[in-house]
This record gives sequence, structure tokens and C-alpha cells, in this order.
Amino acid sequence: MKLVFNSILTLSLGILIFFGLKSSSSNKLKTTEFNVNTSSLNTTTTVTTQEIIDLANAFKATLTASQITTLQLSYSLTNARTWSNLPASMSARLGLKMGTLTAPQLAAAKALVQAMTGTPIGEGYNEVQGLWAADDYLSVNGGGTNYGAGNFYISFFGTPAMTGTFEIQMTGHHRTVSNTYINGNLVGATPSFVATEPYASFTSGGNTYQPMLEEKTALVNMLSGLTATQLTTAHLTTTFTDIVCGPQKDWMFPTTKVGLQANTLTASQKQLILNAIATYVNDVDDTSAATFMTQYTAEIDNTYIVYSGTATLNNQNDYIRIDGPSVWIEYSTQNGIILSPKHPHSIWRDHAKDYGGTGAPLSTTNFSLASRIANFPNPVTENTTFNFNLKESAIVKINLYDLHGKLVVTPYKNSLNAGNNSLTVDLSDLSSGTYIYFIETNGVRSNSSKLIKK
Repeated sequence: MKLVFNSILTLSLGILIFFGLKSSSSNKLKTTEFNVNTSSLNTTTTVTTQEIIDLANAFKATLTASQITTLQLSYSLTNARTWSNLPASMSARLGLKMGTLTAPQLAAAKALVQAMTGTPIGEGYNEVQGLWAADDYLSVNGGGTNYGAGNFYISFFGTPAMTGTFEIQMTGHHRTVSNTYINGNLVGATPSFVATEPYASFTSGGNTYQPMLEEKTALVNMLSGLTATQLTTAHLTTTFTDIVCGPQKDWMFPTTKVGLQANTLTASQKQLILNAIATYVNDVDDTSAATFMTQYTAEIDNTYIVYSGTATLNNQNDYIRIDGPSVWIEYSTQNGIILSPKHPHSIWRDHAKDYGGTGAPLSTTNFSLASRIANFPNPVTENTTFNFNLKESAIVKINLYDLHGKLVVTPYKNSLNAGNNSLTVDLSDLSSGTYIYFIETNGVRSNSSKLIKK
């Protein structure tokens, strides 16, 4: 997203100053460094789950008891799925309506959303601000009161804490942020829906915006880097009028992958795919984005790209998809609803980690549909515990690989019974670094996860 900052810089600094002053050093928000010129805001941050929890509690501290009851609901897949591409007036949301918050409450909510999202220019919180502005623009240019940033909602599903499961969701017309944390780790940041109307550059409040410019540019560049033969392989004659896995269309991934497989591409062509993926993954905090990109990079050879319509993404029903073992990204060009030019709908999903894996039909593994694999603590100093649920008894292996795909160690191999399992392994002899691990059951591998050894 292209964005020119003037007054927004002052607002962002005010939020950070207001919520950076806390009573104890353990709750202190990490310093955000601003490199400012006349056209951009750049930040470099490392955000931990504890800091997200601290900001969530700081937001709750500004609310009344009644507001907290509306904000914080039980964690369930039913609650987590309550999002849409439509305005809230057409598809009800859960949580607190941001337009009903006082100025201090809204500042606290925005500080939380900023910490949950990434810092690259045009992505993360930068893009969220642009999408809020786009909805305000729609409101005053024909959309009326159904549109506008005040019609977005924020909700907590579960209690933000370093143990257990919770999700923080910010959702409204054309943007849903849904981060699910399990035992102190951001496990899933999907479904992540993003769209914008208008798509073309617009000015509002003295600032110029063009949300989703980076996504479209990267996807078009990805197709432009293919040969004519490769484009033919990637092209489908099917017409897609919208994204396939949109709201309430969870886990409706095609059973057979189609299109052009990346293992046939050159290194530079693969990099163009990864560049496109990064424009979506960079919408989460920088540390978590790196984790997701490590996994998607490791899986690039088994990732497919496909498109329909034209490769420009300028025309109605132009469509493009990236489909990997884990990553799923779609981009669809739509006719305008309020404004006449075209506008995009797009989504980032994860085959295994949507909603943090809650309810995911992991039919290619031996794990219960109701739970997912997680290890804690992570980063690891000496010991870490792997938790998962088996549908039936199985021979279980835990394999750790380096980032080049080389098997480093198998810290566990034995038979386990069906049900909940908790395995503590000693990794004190493992060298410091970043690793990818799989849990294998009866020869079937789980999806990969990242482990950091201090």
C-alpha cells in the first residue's frame, strides 16, 4: 500500500508514547524506531506474545465491565469464523464496535492492532490504516453510514495469556486480522482477508493512499517472470467470479493441485513467488512473518501457481492463486460496488493453521481434528514439550531439520497410544539456531513448524 504520512505520524507517535509508559519493566512496550521522511514511515520492531498480552490488558483497562463482557468471549471455532468481506451492517460481527470507543479506548485498540501487524511500508499496520481510510472514503463518496472505519470490530476469543488458546480478531468491511495464539506462540494468522475499494490512489485527510498496490504488483511480476510455455501451464479456462475460500468457506481447498508446479522453475522465478507470498505474510508482526516465510520457503518446490483471465489482474474475473502444502493465497478482480472502477478481493489462508489449526481437517496426518501440534517453550534452552493428540495408536517420530532440509536429530521415536500426548525432550546438546520439525506418525509427516534453540 502506498501511503503519505502527515497527521498520521503524529497520531502513531502519540499512541506509542501513551502506551509505552507502564508501571513495570516487564510490561514495557518495546521501543519503535521511526525513520521519517516526507513520504514514508518505517519501523523496526520485535514483538513478543507477552507484549501482545500486555497491550490487550492495557486496552481492557480502559473499558467498562459491560464493554469487557462484549469484547471477550469464549474461544470457539464458531466465534472465530464470524467474519466477512461485507460491512458489519450486512454481516454481523462479534466484539466491540470501534466507532463506539472513546478516544483513549480507540488509541489502546489501535496500539494493539499495530503490535499484531507488520512494519514494512505498504504492509501490516501501514496497510490497515489505508484500508480504514478507504472505507471512510467510501462512506463519504456514496456508501453512507454502512461504511467507515468506525464500523470495524475488535474481539478477544479466550483470555489473552501465555498458556492456553486465544484469538484477537479485528474485522470489518474489506479487512480481517485473526491472530490465534497457543501457549505463548502465534500459531495461526489466517484467515487473513484483504480487499479495497477504491483500488486506485486516493486522498483523504491530507494523506494519499493506495492499499494493496504491493500485492498486485508482486503477483503480476510473478506471472511476468514466466515463459510463454509456463504461462500456458499455469492458465485455467475456468472463470472465477470471486475467491474460492472466502468467508465461511473454510478448508474448501481443492483436493488436487492444478497449474504450474514451482519445482520446474528457476531460482529467480521461485523468488518471485516468495516475494508475492511475503506481501501477505508481512501483515503479521515481523518475527512471526519470518517464521511463516521459513516454512513456505521450505515448501516452495511443492507449491503451485495458477491464474485465470488475463495476467494483468486489471479486468473483471482476473484471478490468481498460490497453493502450497501450507500456504494458500487468492486474488480476484471484482467490479466496483460503490465506485465504478474495479477492485480486488484477496485472502491468505493456511491449509493446516487457519484459526490456529482449530477444527482443521488434517486428513493427510494421523492427528485429531480437534487439536494441533505445538511445543513449549519455544525458543528452547534445554527441554521442550511437544503436545498433540492421536486419533489412534501409532509409531511416532520427531525429526528436526536445518533450514537447508538436512536431518539434524530425531530426539524421539516410540509407540504412543491414542489420545492426548505430551512428550518432553532434551535438546541441550543441540546447537543454537533455527530448525524445522515434523512429527511423523506411522510414516505420515505432519505440517512443518519452526523451533528456535538458544
